[in-house]
Amino acid sequence: MDENDSMINAEVRCKHGILLQMQTSWSDRNPGRRFWSCPHYEATNCIFFRWRDKERVDERSRFILPKLVNRIKELEEKYERVKMQLEQLDNSNIEQSKQEKIPLDESESL
Repeated sequence: MDENDSMINAEVRCKHGILLQMQTSWSDRNPGRRFWSCPHYEATNCIFFRWRDKERVDERSRFILPKLVNRIKELEEKYERVKMQLEQLDNSNIEQSKQEKIPLDESESL
């Protein structure tokens, strides 16, 4: 974002008086668009929602951003699977290590 953008420091509050944080939409229809929404939106009768801009998302961004978001999700899921496999392998190696150790006879000395 541009440092000269006046909306960066805007204080936006809903009817609950809550200071809202700017969020980013990652929907297919509005990828990358910034907005404010009440945290109680839809849970109560508060319907406060405001787009940061009035612009539509350009066609290239609308095409590319959802693909990038999906790719990030796929990579995060793959990372979690590999992490679990490594943990299982590590646990298996520890268990195997324990089983391979032969206890010393009390009569044997080092």
